[in-house]
Amino acid sequence: MAVERAHEHPTFESMGNTVTSLAAPARGATDAGLFRTEVPPGGGLPKHRHDHIDVFAIERGTCTFHLGDEVYELEAGDSAFVPTGIWHRLDAGADGITLTVTMLAGTQIEFEDGRALVPPWLS
Repeated sequence: MAVERAHEHPTFESMGNTVTSLAAPARGATDAGLFRTEVPPGGGLPKHRHDHIDVFAIERGTCTFHLGDEVYELEAGDSAFVPTGIWHRLDAGADGITLTVTMLAGTQIEFEDGRALVPPWLS
């Protein structure tokens, strides 16, 4: 389907965060996924890496973003590009954070403990 209404977007709970799938291969976006992640105050995204690029934009809030050996303080309006295979993590600021992310369809996410998966919002 070329158009998906807001009430039709599937929502997932993942590691204490809420992920809303805005577009996914399973729903017609064959090459890419687009999703919004809501991270609560004190929450974050654990250290992980991908087998494809990751591009995201901060919609609301602030965070500390760790990309390889670099650390960045990000705020609403900032965006970041994560190269393939680079370990990274994110710690939400005091008010939490909302970020919109795009990745290639089927992107596999690997965690430090060796778990690897393609999340449902990318399949």
